[in-house]
Amino acid sequence: MPLPPSAFYQTHLSGLHQQLLASPIVRSYLTGTGIRLDGIELNPDDLYELPIGIFSVVEFAHLLSVFDGSRVHQQAEHSFGLDEAPPGLYFTIANSQLIQHPGKNRLGLYAAPNGGTDLFIDGLHVDRYFLNEHHTPPTLGTVAFALCAITAHLAGLSHVSLVAAGGHGFDRRHIGYKVWPKLGFNAPLWPEEVAQAPHLAHCQSVQDVLATDAAWWADHGSQRLMTFDLTASSTAWQKLLPYAGRKLSDGRLP
Repeated sequence: MPLPPSAFYQTHLSGLHQQLLASPIVRSYLTGTGIRLDGIELNPDDLYELPIGIFSVVEFAHLLSVFDGSRVHQQAEHSFGLDEAPPGLYFTIANSQLIQHPGKNRLGLYAAPNGGTDLFIDGLHVDRYFLNEHHTPPTLGTVAFALCAITAHLAGLSHVSLVAAGGHGFDRRHIGYKVWPKLGFNAPLWPEEVAQAPHLAHCQSVQDVLATDAAWWADHGSQRLMTFDLTASSTAWQKLLPYAGRKLSDGRLP
């Protein structure tokens, strides 16, 4: 990895990390084997250079949720894409067994605007993420994201972003607006969004609503850009760590 383990990793993340690495799900689906990148088969022990450092293929797989047996295409994007995907280096992942057909997962590394001229990659954007619920264990998504977040923290990234899809006024087939906040993602509320719910008047974010009335968010929440704060002791970690720990123990759906 490009950076040594942080103090926060050593005190708060290392235990869960070791549990994840030892779990049957990671050993079955995220070992870095059978991955082809632009036609070249990668060995789990190989090293791969990303703009944020040199990774083993296993670490590469954990950072980008590249499941075993996947085909990966790397492409630089120089302008914003659909659904607010920022310019960056993207990896499109195809896996006919684990990813919902005909979809492909797509994640990218990008530099958040800071008003300067230097490009410093500090974010991971999840552009598309679909799992085939009929062919995957129920906790695969949670386990894969927890491993992604820990690896991203070790790599020195500051946040993970995505559009949490579905909800009120959007395509009801999508449930990302409900699922991703359970993993620690957060976003500001829209102006007047809780105007008809006086008991939520103090809320300023999605996580504030969940802490007060999770059922209201399930019924009235909606799609938006959300972020997971990877910095030490963030509220995102406070949400993810116990949640992922429970999923490793009981195997229930998110």
